[in-house]
Amino acid sequence: MKKQHHPSRLRCRRGASLIDVAIGSMLMATLLIPSMNLINESRANSNRLDIRQELLHHAEQTIESTKLTLSEDSAFASAMSRPTDQLVRISSRYGSFALARVQVSADTSVRPAELVTISVDVWQDDDNNRRLDANELSASLRTQWAAP
Repeated sequence: MKKQHHPSRLRCRRGASLIDVAIGSMLMATLLIPSMNLINESRANSNRLDIRQELLHHAEQTIESTKLTLSEDSAFASAMSRPTDQLVRISSRYGSFALARVQVSADTSVRPAELVTISVDVWQDDDNNRRLDANELSASLRTQWAAP
């Protein structure tokens, strides 16, 4: 025969025991710590993408201003006769400054067309050595421009 329990004799638990708290905190730690690492990693990736987007924007602006300069007959003729390689300092909203290397050279692969190749490398020069290092964020664009 089964023993019947009276409702008044049931023990009501009103709080968590120490073991419940310990297990709960272990579960939270195993879930929360990796989540925080993922959040920090995501934040760093987002920051790198923002900087890279700004570098691409500066590279586009540099190409457009170079094309505008090459719209003059004398500047284009000069670029056709001798290649140029210049370094331009760009202010960055992310603290350190960026540099842009602009190279313009004649492209003789398509004759008789007069074409110049414009190559732009923009990078965030973190160590101020005016050289593109492997660990520095950068963006590169290249285009061709025909004689005016």
